Amino acid sequence: MFRGVMNWSLIFLVLAGVALFLFGIDSFSKEIQAVAREKFKKILKKAVNNKWKSTLLGTFVTSIIQSSTATTVITISLVNAGVIGFAQSVGIIFGANIGTTVTAQLISFKLTKIAPLFMVLGFLLNFFSNKRLKVFGKPLFYFGLVFFSLDYISTLLAPYRNSPEVLKYFSYSSGIFRGILIGFVLTNIFQSSSVVTGLTVISAESGLLTIPAAIFIILGANIGTTTTVLIASIKMNYESKKTAMAHFLFNFLGVLIVIPFVYTLISFVNGFSNEPARVVANFHTFFNLFVALIFLVFYSSFIKFTELTSNLIYKKLLKLKSQEK
Repeated sequence: MFRGVMNWSLIFLVLAGVALFLFGIDSFSKEIQAVAREKFKKILKKAVNNKWKSTLLGTFVTSIIQSSTATTVITISLVNAGVIGFAQSVGIIFGANIGTTVTAQLISFKLTKIAPLFMVLGFLLNFFSNKRLKVFGKPLFYFGLVFFSLDYISTLLAPYRNSPEVLKYFSYSSGIFRGILIGFVLTNIFQSSSVVTGLTVISAESGLLTIPAAIFIILGANIGTTTTVLIASIKMNYESKKTAMAHFLFNFLGVLIVIPFVYTLISFVNGFSNEPARVVANFHTFFNLFVALIFLVFYSSFIKFTELTSNLIYKKLLKLKSQEK
């Protein structure tokens, strides 16, 4: 991979760390959903009468389960079942995109250093506690595993932060469109924007990625995370497809809006902290907050544009039957 700079043994150790991270975040999300999925559905159903309230609750649910995809899939399933309508679901989608930024924030605050504590506490709760506390055991263990694996990867890569050959390899993502493409592709490979975001933040922290390169990858990951939801909506009704399209348009249009001002925004968030990990995490949060605020202000226009786009793609280009249920 780096022709002698990083041997195959190290490469497989890094890949093992990535696998642990992916397993940890997927397992954590599943455990939380297993415990509270029905409660989250009830929360989301109550959120639909007000766009601001639905955005806040979408943010809350996603920050808990650490998966915007899971929140969005739950939302489109509610739309598919006729529990909520398309227009009512859009605010939840906005909130899901804000909530997913929590992962990067936790990483940037060095939560990785106390990850073993969460793992040990989770293990003890799972095996030695009563039933009421036992349900928190596995989620807490997997939560710790997410950050433990990131710290492990960071430790493995740390010796190479000053290697010219390694830095040259990582510099391939420094171009804005190349970085966005890399983020998009990696997110579809891992099926998780949180994984790509987490790895990007620690790479920036380690000095392997420049701040702009890391941000370009994260912008691509924002678009890449919509693919799973679009695929999930294929067998659902037309209203659900419109919700999935809203998720795509939020991220795609958001990236298009931000690109001309990306360096200005980087300078802005750099004012809060000049630590690379904090800058990248803050940009990720600010980007989603900024885009959500724009589309909340122009909520009706966004819904109409989504309906027009869905009509063009699904009914005219793909010849989808309008009576599909």
